[in-house]
Amino acid sequence: MYNQLFRNITVNNDQAAFKAFYHHFFIKLLRFSFSLTRNKEVAEEITNDVFMHCWQKRQSLADIKNPQVYLFVVAKNKAIDYMRKPASSRKVIFAEEDKLEIAFESDLEQLMISAEMIRKMEYTIEQLPPKCKMVYILVKQYDLRYKEVATIMNLSVKTVENQLAIAMKRLTAAVNFTLEKA
Repeated sequence: MYNQLFRNITVNNDQAAFKAFYHHFFIKLLRFSFSLTRNKEVAEEITNDVFMHCWQKRQSLADIKNPQVYLFVVAKNKAIDYMRKPASSRKVIFAEEDKLEIAFESDLEQLMISAEMIRKMEYTIEQLPPKCKMVYILVKQYDLRYKEVATIMNLSVKTVENQLAIAMKRLTAAVNFTLEKA
């Protein structure tokens, strides 16, 4: 579906297709950019820059076979450019509203257990080495295939598999706790 939209953008200069393409990928790219920069405003700017880039360069992008991978690569590169700026020209914001709210329909004890697991998982994900963290996010949160992640990150598929295995092992160890009975 989005491949055809991308084709309509690059070949036919179709603004309606661009709008649909933008709406389809905006949130995914925004979350990805935020996971790299940890700054909501910067993530929004990067995401909008990616789409602006696509529109401005649309005629030269007609040969792109996987537009989703292309978007993630451009976003990653823009995030890297941002991170290369001197720290004094960047600001890091960890606002509570940036955290996802998750609602559970269960009893209080179950809610506390689930909240604790989520905190442990989030903490563990944040502590992963950068490459390992990015692989985990792209595969598990964005449902990209190993080959797509390998392309985005300039890695082999085997390295992606190994990095994901490391992440999963650490996450499993972090949330593997039991409640003692009173």
